[in-house]
Amino acid sequence: MDADSTRVLRLFGLTLPPVFVLLLCYTCLGEHVFGLAYVIGKRLKPRAIAMLRATYFLSTGIVAASLHLALLFSCGNGAGLSACPLVRVKERGCLISTSVTAVYCGATLLLERWANPMLGLGHPTGWFARASAAIGVALTWSCIADHQLCAQLLLLLFTSRRALARVSGLAHLHGLLIKGYTVIHMSRILTGACAGIPRLAVATVGAMVLL
Repeated sequence: MDADSTRVLRLFGLTLPPVFVLLLCYTCLGEHVFGLAYVIGKRLKPRAIAMLRATYFLSTGIVAASLHLALLFSCGNGAGLSACPLVRVKERGCLISTSVTAVYCGATLLLERWANPMLGLGHPTGWFARASAAIGVALTWSCIADHQLCAQLLLLLFTSRRALARVSGLAHLHGLLIKGYTVIHMSRILTGACAGIPRLAVATVGAMVLL
């Protein structure tokens, strides 16, 4: 692991407290705080809303699909599917993909607090949905700081959901595959067959149940 990779991983650890505070604000702020977004949405013409909504789904879907593939190619196990793959987050290519995807997922959550009511995206707006998403992002940040494979698994789940947002059945199936693999990986960590931090592996499975 080179010096640049070490600094990036240390940066994730140092930024975990402010990220946690930011996600806490994201979770606790009610919809009335974003009343301006509702007002703007009501003033936009239906055709403009439909065009902006389609543009939003298309752009976020393309970016999410690109990041999903980048994670698979840069962080995947070249020897094939394994319950104990080589953790490559310390490698430059995998670390870049992981870092960019983590920032993208966190930024998209914050952006959608405005876009959802303004454009009528139809995403869940309740406290539970926001808390589940915030827990997933915070856990991802922690897993990256501890260079755990669980970080890539969470990011793969996030990006697949966004890339396949308009194909709910396929998104659900793909999500189940990722969750199933995560459960197998967790069980191998708990039995000592795989290297990893047990508490983070268990927390990852728990977070995926909510997502």
